[in-house]
Amino acid sequence: MPGQLDTAPTRTSGWVVFAGTIVAVTAVANLIYGIVLLVNDEWVVLAPRSVVTFDLTTVGVAYLLVAALQLFIAMGVFHGDLWARVLGIVVAALNLLAQLSFMSVYPQWSWVVIILDGLIIYALAVHGDEVAEL
Repeated sequence: MPGQLDTAPTRTSGWVVFAGTIVAVTAVANLIYGIVLLVNDEWVVLAPRSVVTFDLTTVGVAYLLVAALQLFIAMGVFHGDLWARVLGIVVAALNLLAQLSFMSVYPQWSWVVIILDGLIIYALAVHGDEVAEL
């Protein structure tokens, strides 16, 4: 009708909200894990034939940096930014590969993270453009 504003309906995908939430939760978990590795790296028990050969303090710093990046990605995903979706897919894929090195240390946790990273990649790749800009 004349005189009315032409507003297109907006839609928000539950998958994108799921991905953004899981990225944010993962960021907090990585933040906690990074702090633990910095403060008390004896807390992490390594198996005798572990694949992990890094200094755990260095791994702790890496976790803190990844956590900060993931928080920015989560905010960008909720805002609907393309850069956040692309970077979210890349970081989730790298995190998925990194979990393979911790498989001998905490196999159950590694499988949970691998599955969540796979769901994040799916949600951002397939449903990423469905988020409405705020």
